[in-house]
Amino acid sequence: MLPATPNIILGEPFIELTSIDSTNIYAMELVHKGLALSGSCIRAHFQTQGKGQHGRNWESSAGLNLLCSYILELKQLKTGKIWTPADQIGFSAAVALGARAFFASFAGAETKIKKPNDIYWGDRKAGGILIENVVRGQAWTWSVVGIGINIHQMDFPNEAGNPISLKQITQENFELNILQKELSQHLIEALTNWIKMGEVATLEKLEAQSVIIKK
Repeated sequence: MLPATPNIILGEPFIELTSIDSTNIYAMELVHKGLALSGSCIRAHFQTQGKGQHGRNWESSAGLNLLCSYILELKQLKTGKIWTPADQIGFSAAVALGARAFFASFAGAETKIKKPNDIYWGDRKAGGILIENVVRGQAWTWSVVGIGINIHQMDFPNEAGNPISLKQITQENFELNILQKELSQHLIEALTNWIKMGEVATLEKLEAQSVIIKK
């Protein structure tokens, strides 16, 4: 029997901040203080200590890009399942697939995933994901999904690697609030598919959408 379609809410309530150290730090503090609402999205115009993978900073100019964190309480997926740390592999893959689908909806098929969870357009980095989880005992209880995607930035610091923004690709301007809602919908769809299809099928899809970037 296939699992019931999960009731995933992401993007509500929506909290918009002018400046913060890190949306992930802010979100995780809400979780640990017992103040978090599952589904919440925290978006900042600017981060003073944006967090990337492996302790790196995420550099972004103020007001130009999507800088956000989603809060998800795993029991809100309503599948009757006890979630464990082993489930985080499929979850991470699903989030990467959702972020990739969002960017590809504007930038096309050249959008790929550099595993584990960077978003690339061709050989240039368009975004990154940092997932932080809360495990209590043997149960995985909460997840904070931080996503940074380059939207309008045209100039990047030299140490930023080889970045690219959606505007550089499309030559178009975008409304960030609308993009945020569309990102939320792509993530919901990807997570729903993960729960319905299972980890193996999700990881196979991740492989099909991934690319190896030579440095």
